[in-house]
Amino acid sequence: MQQFESLTKIGQIRRLKQLAETALSAYDLGETRLTSLMHFFNTTFRVDTCSTGATMPQRYVIRIHRPGSQDASTIRSELLWLLALRREANLVVPKPVARRDGGLVTLAASSGVPEPRNCVVLRWVDGRFHTSRLGINELERVGAFMGRLHRFSERFIPPPGFVRKRWDYEGIRNGVLGTDLEQSWAHLSSDDRKLLDTIGEQVQQVMTRLGEERDVFGLIHADFYERNYLFSRGEVHAIDFDGSGWGHYLFDIGVSFSTLLVRPNYSELRRAFLTGYRHERPLSGEHEALIDTFIAARLMCHVHWLAAHLDEPSYGERAARRIALELGQLRDLQPYMGGNRDTR
Repeated sequence: MQQFESLTKIGQIRRLKQLAETALSAYDLGETRLTSLMHFFNTTFRVDTCSTGATMPQRYVIRIHRPGSQDASTIRSELLWLLALRREANLVVPKPVARRDGGLVTLAASSGVPEPRNCVVLRWVDGRFHTSRLGINELERVGAFMGRLHRFSERFIPPPGFVRKRWDYEGIRNGVLGTDLEQSWAHLSSDDRKLLDTIGEQVQQVMTRLGEERDVFGLIHADFYERNYLFSRGEVHAIDFDGSGWGHYLFDIGVSFSTLLVRPNYSELRRAFLTGYRHERPLSGEHEALIDTFIAARLMCHVHWLAAHLDEPSYGERAARRIALELGQLRDLQPYMGGNRDTR
């Protein structure tokens, strides 16, 4: 049998589909049909059940975690937080589905896949992406959603054994995404490395100054950009909490803004988001002025990650273009870091 690593993308998906079917046998879903959604680091399939008599078809997602990315307790903690967000914060986020025995994380193995993998099943979240037509009204609702999420995070008491990654300074430099900094450095020029070091020092200073009290630091989505929020009848729904963890609330906002920088109406979108956010949770002018520092933190983290993957044939060319764009954005942001933007 051909080695898994040497297979084409389609070949790997075919084998992981068999692993997904094995994992699904632990759930009470009946007969299912799988459709590939994503195969990058994690792998996801849409799961459609078949109607049987009075039972209507249902839709789910099965997520197969890449080996070594997160252990079962870390994954289970994400699912417990999702359950709390649905039950206590009344936010529309994926609902974890339990196995017949009540467990939330399933370790599954399949021939042709070199190691067992942790799998989770989540209910499908309805909605449509508005990536190409995000406007003022949409961004105000997105900001309100994040405000509610952060407001809940302030009072959330994690249960015993709750473990999630940390989006603090050490985390965004290398720990969270498992980035090899030496490998990243090898693909960047001396000027680029100097810029990233300067940005890093400023980010670290601001994070240290803010501290980690509950009003500034808690559980965040950490990847809340246009492909991870949907709209259904005007309501915002959120998906993909795999990267969620402990971090500054301003970092969560910075992530959302980092992908909007290229839009010609960025300033209007930014104001609308913050208007919605303030409907749900206070945000001082002093903290608003620090958002650019956290946008830069996200871009710095992403550049390091992209540079570490430049050697991948299927991804390297796109990564190089993205690095050039984000380094330019970092240079543009430098004058505004540390609270130097006028927010009046």
